[in-house]
Amino acid sequence: MSIANSLSETRQQSGISRKELARRSGVPTSTVSRVEEGLMDPTFTMTQRLFGALGCDVHLAIQPMSKAALANLADAFIDQPWGIEVDFVRVRSFIDYISNHPKSASSAIAQPPARSGDSLMDCLLAAIAEKLADDNNIARPKWCEAVPGLEKVWRSPGTAAMHKRNDQRVPPQFRARKIFLSELGLWRPKG
Repeated sequence: MSIANSLSETRQQSGISRKELARRSGVPTSTVSRVEEGLMDPTFTMTQRLFGALGCDVHLAIQPMSKAALANLADAFIDQPWGIEVDFVRVRSFIDYISNHPKSASSAIAQPPARSGDSLMDCLLAAIAEKLADDNNIARPKWCEAVPGLEKVWRSPGTAAMHKRNDQRVPPQFRARKIFLSELGLWRPKG
């Protein structure tokens, strides 16, 4: 479950408003709203602060990845009334792992993820597999061919100026699938 959903659910179960949670945790109400709506990835300290104000402890578990596999990301989203909310933290963690362990790229993208039922998520995973294959000079997985591109362009929310800057950094594998998401949103800058 994402921090956004956990925070919203815990706050509602506690019977307090966003405004009250903001007061208790010493942050602006807009911060609580942005976290709950998935528009902000809070730091671990901020997460502890928000949940602490709800009377909850937050614990971090660090363990080695058992086996990095793109197929494990088929459930890295949550259905919302307005569409899906991608768990970009899990997606970025996977990409970071492969970037640091490039020899594992081929096996990590070989198995197709189960179809999620959402064309954006299925396309996103296929685009990631294609980019990782191209970046590591390995053959693209055959399963990607079975995932059709989106019917219309998808962009993350933002202004026209933000979209213009973002569009300059869209990897060709994403562009081909009509996903206009900057490479910087998922891959760390090289250097």
